[in-house]
Amino acid sequence: MYFSLSSRDVMKNQYSRAAVVGYSLFLIAISALMTVLFYHIFIFKSFSSAGERAATFIEFTAEQAKNSPIPFEGNSIVEVMSYGCHYCAANEENVAKMVKNLPEGTQFAVIHLSKEGSFLASYASVFATLEEMGIEKQWRDAIYNSVITRGLNLADDAVLEDWLVKNGISVEKYMAARQSQGAKNRLNGMSAITEYYKINATPSFIVNKRYLLTQEGTFAEFAEKLTKLMQKDEQNP
Repeated sequence: MYFSLSSRDVMKNQYSRAAVVGYSLFLIAISALMTVLFYHIFIFKSFSSAGERAATFIEFTAEQAKNSPIPFEGNSIVEVMSYGCHYCAANEENVAKMVKNLPEGTQFAVIHLSKEGSFLASYASVFATLEEMGIEKQWRDAIYNSVITRGLNLADDAVLEDWLVKNGISVEKYMAARQSQGAKNRLNGMSAITEYYKINATPSFIVNKRYLLTQEGTFAEFAEKLTKLMQKDEQNP
């Protein structure tokens, strides 16, 4: 049996299909937008103001500084970073420039945030292991790119092993280093500092074991502030 459709029916069907396709594309666009917003708001915090990102300034007493797990004596700056921190990656060159201009005798160290349950602390073991192998610094930029730009979860052993192989790093040597007492000591030390100073945000900077700060203003202004704090501490021990 043969049925013919009127032009009105044809147009109605076309509009119906167009509406379905349009609605589907709308849902896809909204889903993509929500995903992007999630990463920028909760992970990269792209829409936070400089003040909101840089509100931390805590001064500890001389006695508290004396009991700090940081092993340095004299002038020192400890940067607490994370491989999952967009701002840590963006500030790498600025930090390197600051270190070159620090007063003679200033001790500088970088540690990874190490705190149970924190997303930013997920890669602390990777940092400690690579540092124990003596190759962390040379691979830091590559790891930032892998974690932040490509979204690789290097806290997952399968993903990590694949990353190691692709970058020509011995999986066997890495696993041996991860199980070593040296790597465990590094991880314990980072955990102790994170806990002692109650650090939740990265990058954070600890000056002379006594001042905890996150960046405010330009990095050049911030670096000058760090130096002035060291001078203040010398004048008012």
